[in-house]
Amino acid sequence: MRVLIPVAAISLLLTINGCEVSTSARIHNGPTYSLDGSGRLVSFNVYGPQLGHKIATPNDAKSLMWSINPVTGFQGALVTRMEVKYGNVPKGYVQTVPTGGDAPVLSSGLVYYFFAETTGASGAEGFFYMDKTSPVLINVPDLCESAFVGDVKPVKCGTKEPYTEPKDLEQFVKEHRVG
Repeated sequence: MRVLIPVAAISLLLTINGCEVSTSARIHNGPTYSLDGSGRLVSFNVYGPQLGHKIATPNDAKSLMWSINPVTGFQGALVTRMEVKYGNVPKGYVQTVPTGGDAPVLSSGLVYYFFAETTGASGAEGFFYMDKTSPVLINVPDLCESAFVGDVKPVKCGTKEPYTEPKDLEQFVKEHRVG
């Protein structure tokens, strides 16, 4: 006889037993990010492309469009079955970017980057393309940031050479779609 155990139950058991379950993220309309894992969300950031670019550079403070943090420092909520909708601040969190007003509208035809920073387990990150109807999770091979703070530039991974964006972004998205 086979016994099926729901994924959420396994995640909960691993959390109770002290095992780390890396944070995972799925993206759908909104965009809304469906998170899961054993960690606690201590920040969620969305970055947009700099002027004249089509693809966001990870961790570029000048490109940070929206950021939330827990109201109580590093005591964020468990990411198990958590939903974060862009521009909507979840209970127990505060919006830190932009400091006043609503999150900027995400334009179609551009690639954005998100980073869910967690404690107790590794975070989740990824690139997504905003098409006309919904976000599309993609890989952007060879794009790295030149630094983690300060003057961050897009560079080709493993080198200090500038990253060259694809000429045909729609074709690039088709070729690098996740799932």
